[in-house]
Amino acid sequence: MKNVIENKCFFLSSVTSITNLPDESLKEICFWGRSNVGKSSLLNSITNHNIARISKTPGRTTALNFFEIEKKIRLVDLPGYGYAKRSKVEIYKWNTLILDYLESRKNLLFVFLLIDSRHGIKKNDSEAINLLQTLNNNFFIVLTKIDKINKNDLNNCYSNASKTIKKRNRYNQKIYLTSSKKNQGIKELTKTILEVV
Repeated sequence: MKNVIENKCFFLSSVTSITNLPDESLKEICFWGRSNVGKSSLLNSITNHNIARISKTPGRTTALNFFEIEKKIRLVDLPGYGYAKRSKVEIYKWNTLILDYLESRKNLLFVFLLIDSRHGIKKNDSEAINLLQTLNNNFFIVLTKIDKINKNDLNNCYSNASKTIKKRNRYNQKIYLTSSKKNQGIKELTKTILEVV
């Protein structure tokens, strides 16, 4: 089944204005998180293609990037939050674009909210969770870069995230553990996507 994603996924468009969004004929799943949390790497691992540009410099994703799978569903890479080395005007534009998308997109199925496992849920992540709750968006927590921390630290991060989700996510209690570098947890994420294709 994963071949459906690997063989049929392609870049659709890059959007910097809410008025230029693709039509709502297909369901969408978006990927969001702090800058440099690994959104693009995760998308590339899921699709097994370098469809999303990867950069070691935070804040490179400055638009909503849409990828389409076999004309059945779209994956959306959102700009990351928590990166301050941009002008206030740029940051305001990004935040407004993301908020408008999350608030108004009727065909948005759910959000994969990515959290760097090395740092756990930080203030900006907590604010993102609050926003998704307020907007009534369905979301899953995805812990990234689990290959970069030891087992005890990962268990602590998972435990803290689990406590947060039990209190604040009435939709999904599941937490995904992933490493794009080691290809860990990618099958689980792919399965979740394919279940709605």
